[in-house]
Amino acid sequence: MSTSPDKLTGHIFSAQHTQLAAVFDSHDEAEATARQLEADCSVSSEQIVIMDPGEAHLSDKLERDAGSIKKKMLNSHLLLGFIGLLAGLILAAILVTVGPALTQQNPVFTFIALISPGFFIGLFAAGLFSLRPDRSALIDTVRHAVKEKRSALIVNLKRSQSVDSVERLLARRGLKVTRSLR
Repeated sequence: MSTSPDKLTGHIFSAQHTQLAAVFDSHDEAEATARQLEADCSVSSEQIVIMDPGEAHLSDKLERDAGSIKKKMLNSHLLLGFIGLLAGLILAAILVTVGPALTQQNPVFTFIALISPGFFIGLFAAGLFSLRPDRSALIDTVRHAVKEKRSALIVNLKRSQSVDSVERLLARRGLKVTRSLR
C-alpha cells in the first residue's frame, strides 16, 4: 500500500491547514460545485473563492493573509537560525572540552568554525521550509487555469471538515484538483 505525499500531509496536519483548488471549464461549473460543497460538505461560502479568467488581484485572493506568511517566515528563520547557532555552540563546547588536541588548543577558532556554519545551516533550512513546493503547485495550477480561460475554485477548510470528502467531490466535478497546506 503506497501513500501519496498529498494523503500523507492530510493525515499529519488538520483540515484547518489545508487548501484545495479545482479547475473547471466555466464559471457556472465552479459555481455549481461551490453550491454542492455548501450543501454536501458543510463548507461555508466564506471558505470558497472562485477565480475567473482575467481576474484582477490573483495573488491577493490566493494568499489572503500575506502579513501572516511574512511573520511565519521571519519566525522560522529566527528560530532555526538560533537552533543552528546553539547546535554549533554545543558541538564546539564538546570538542573544546574532550575533542582532539587541535580543537582543545584553539578554542576560539573551534567556536568560530562551528557556530557560523550552524547558524547558516539553520537559516538555510528555514529558507527551504519557506519555499513550500506543495504551495507552488497549487498556485501554478490556479494561474495556469486562469491563463487558459478556465475558472478555479479554491476551498480553505476548517478543522472539523473532511479533507477527503471535499477532495472527492472536487475530483468528480473538476478537471484537476490540487491540495496544499496553508
